[in-house]
Amino acid sequence: MIGNTGYEVRQAFQVSGKEILLAENQTAEDGMMYMVCQYIDNGLIAEFSQGIKCDDYLEAVQDFTGRINAEVEKIRAERDAQGLPAELFTAEVCYPHNYAESIEGKVVAIKASVLSPEYRRGDCQLVYAVRGNGVAANPRGNAVYCYQLNDGQHTRFERYDVLGIVKELPNWAKESLARIQAEMDKPAETKEFAGNYEIVERIEVGQKMFVMGYCERAAQPYGTWQGYKRSAGNFDYGHYFDDYDTAKTDMHKRAGEEQKRLDAKKRSDGAR
Repeated sequence: MIGNTGYEVRQAFQVSGKEILLAENQTAEDGMMYMVCQYIDNGLIAEFSQGIKCDDYLEAVQDFTGRINAEVEKIRAERDAQGLPAELFTAEVCYPHNYAESIEGKVVAIKASVLSPEYRRGDCQLVYAVRGNGVAANPRGNAVYCYQLNDGQHTRFERYDVLGIVKELPNWAKESLARIQAEMDKPAETKEFAGNYEIVERIEVGQKMFVMGYCERAAQPYGTWQGYKRSAGNFDYGHYFDDYDTAKTDMHKRAGEEQKRLDAKKRSDGAR
């Protein structure tokens, strides 16, 4: 069911870290029997968004498949822009995964089976492991915080997701690793912070920006804030989280709400 709306999910398709849903409510009082929306659930935050209702099944199907196609085209465009090889990394090109050894500061391959089908490619497997209670030798936990070599994005996997340390990096991965390491080695004064949290991701919407920060020693190591482009470095309204995925979802949610506000204002201004 989609919350307590009375709409039951009839079709669902997962792509790009979200699910596109087509739902039905034959007893809808307004006659709008069909709903299409987006669903994200990372274990802590479950959110339905971007919902539309209609009374025509074919119209609903058209919107449902259109959203899927839009996500597919976005992923394809990203692949084309990167131009990286898709050949998978296998156990043969990695040193055997040994829990008695640290993987901190190593480039490891993530098991292809862990990745969503649209990301089950060699360029998506390689990550630079930097911290977390899963990177140490004989770890007491599983969290491995890392950077994707294909796009430099900060992300998280579990230690049991690791296939092994890669023996020989392809040239594109060496170049990406050098860029990431150079960014990490920048003096603190050249980095951007919200309090003690280093900003690792951002989204700009209109005149505002929404950012995600990381502080390893904090009780809740991830946070999100809002700020304005004209006053860089000044952030407020912090939200704090224990894990990367929940923080990233919150950042995107905040940015999405601001975009909705701007769209509503534009419609209102246009109606005057």
